[in-house]
Amino acid sequence: MEKQPAPAAETGPPRGLRARLHLTKARIIYWPFRTIVQLAFFVLFSGIGIVSLVPAFNGGRSYVVLPVVASVKSQATVTSTMDAITVLLENGLFPWLPVGIMLVVGAILGRFMCGWICPVGFLQDIITNVKGRVDAVENRAHEYWIRLKYVLVVIAFLLSGSLGLAVYYGVGTNYRSSLGPFADGLFVAIAPDGTLFGTLPVIFGGSWRYLTTPQPAGITGADISTWLGQISALTWLNIVILIGFIYAAWRIPRFWCRYVCPVGAIMAVTQKNSMLGMHRDPVKCSDCKECETACPMQVPILDLDWKKFNDSECILCMACIDACPAGAISPKFP
Repeated sequence: MEKQPAPAAETGPPRGLRARLHLTKARIIYWPFRTIVQLAFFVLFSGIGIVSLVPAFNGGRSYVVLPVVASVKSQATVTSTMDAITVLLENGLFPWLPVGIMLVVGAILGRFMCGWICPVGFLQDIITNVKGRVDAVENRAHEYWIRLKYVLVVIAFLLSGSLGLAVYYGVGTNYRSSLGPFADGLFVAIAPDGTLFGTLPVIFGGSWRYLTTPQPAGITGADISTWLGQISALTWLNIVILIGFIYAAWRIPRFWCRYVCPVGAIMAVTQKNSMLGMHRDPVKCSDCKECETACPMQVPILDLDWKKFNDSECILCMACIDACPAGAISPKFP
């Protein structure tokens, strides 16, 4: 019987390595797509900021509301549902539409818009990327400060709701006057995006036009002093809050989203039962913790159910998917 020749030796990488290389090639890297989407919506949310600094830009105000942080002061293309709720409440109207939008979006997508669309989230991501690392907070302190955003939401609703009841019963004029700039809502008055996209562009846009227009007697120190004196105390407070926001975002990734954001607090309730969630393959996962290290919201991914996890703090940014070396994490819908 003729002897069969031995099969030729396999060339190339070992079979297991080839499988891993094939897995790597097949994976979707999300951060480039997310960055493009965030940048596009950031431009939409710039609103009056672009119009004030570039008068030739033809920008119009619309009344589309989404569960993101987009202040009514910026007069952007899209407005935050939270701001819409407080503005409607202060006028004695129940905010059926913004509440409905938050519930529907939350039931389907959870906090997806926090991770992909919110302009304030995008600003924080830029700051973290410039810093070059995602720092973690001590777990006990992290769990404690998460409660702050829920407290602030309750305060905001009490403020706007009580004013709304006073207006509804015809006795809200004095109450509105006593609240001053806070009558439109707590976060309308102090949110950093309103300062960045609304207040500062108006100030700088008007100042630039004044400084570039020839003055009969030139610009004197008295002119500058008068201009500074016209800036209100609330505006200075807003500037301080904006500086604090930038510093906090530098120290803690997504600081605003974790501990302050009122929209995030409301959407966190719906996130736990949203149709869109995350799945972790226990066969591929080696518990290396790369996903937890990359998570900007400090979600304890490895402690959650592997079949589908919908942690209330997860913003579905997909950073854990990009970080996982084994490709063990993926989106799950429903």
